[in-house]
Amino acid sequence: MNALTPFSVARRPPTRWLLLGAAGVLGLIAIESCYFTVGQNERAYVRQFGRVVNADQGPVGPGLHLKFPFIAVVDKLPVSIDVLDAGNIEAYTRDAQKVSVHATVTLQVPDTAVYHLLYEVGRAGNFDLDRNYVTIVSDRVRTVIGRHEINAIAGADRQAILDETREVLTHDLAELFGIKVDSVQTALSGMPASYAAAVEAAMQARTQRQAAEQNQARAQIEAVTAKVRAAGEADAQIEAARGQSQSSLLRAEADAKATRLRGEAEGDAARALASAVSANSGIVALRTAERWNGQLPQNIYAAAPIPFLSLPNAAPIPASTPPKP
Repeated sequence: MNALTPFSVARRPPTRWLLLGAAGVLGLIAIESCYFTVGQNERAYVRQFGRVVNADQGPVGPGLHLKFPFIAVVDKLPVSIDVLDAGNIEAYTRDAQKVSVHATVTLQVPDTAVYHLLYEVGRAGNFDLDRNYVTIVSDRVRTVIGRHEINAIAGADRQAILDETREVLTHDLAELFGIKVDSVQTALSGMPASYAAAVEAAMQARTQRQAAEQNQARAQIEAVTAKVRAAGEADAQIEAARGQSQSSLLRAEADAKATRLRGEAEGDAARALASAVSANSGIVALRTAERWNGQLPQNIYAAAPIPFLSLPNAAPIPASTPPKP
């Protein structure tokens, strides 16, 4: 009988230990596949043999849940607020000008949209929703930009066109995917070479229009001011003329009254004088004496009266006789 060396016989583990080990592993796998967890920002549906279980009850919420091992598959979907960056989208305007629009969408998946997104938009358990979102965003941006010309996009209608883009994206993303769109940010990130010229022309036109409006407003204010000033001056002149007219009328009335009163006074004086003369003939001599300056006439002619001298008739002078011796 040959002697056996220590290494001549390989040690084989007992078969039962192998079976027990395999059973343990399978047991752990089975236990692990009997439950699943859903995160706070996730919703899930369970499929068995390709069919969704309890689809009418809505998605499975956060927590620990049981399922049949090996035959049940869990499909999860994030529902937290997410920001989708669609990048720079190249589009052509109605007049064939190439522009670039950067679009960013802030969205959230409600529970009512989970089933639609998992099994109607993408493929069950293997979907790429972001790519679908970006496709729709790009298409809608190109559609809106294609409705307008470059001058409108680069000019005063720029903000209105971006607002229109946001409205279309908000409506279509909600309608097609059932998601809730919180906000849409759009910005023109690239314009053709003619953009700068169009913007400059628009700015110049706006500046000229504002200057024209200011000049018009200034002219209106000056016209109103001049009108008010002219009205004031006219009223002042009218008042002055009315005052002068009244003053002249009063002066004329005063002069007429004074003339009338003078005439009446002179007439009364003349009548009084005539009456006095007729009553006393000596009053004429009195008036003459009052007006005499005390001088006698230098030359006295024959039969001429001598003022204030009343001489009796003189006897005739006899003829001269020779003197006696």
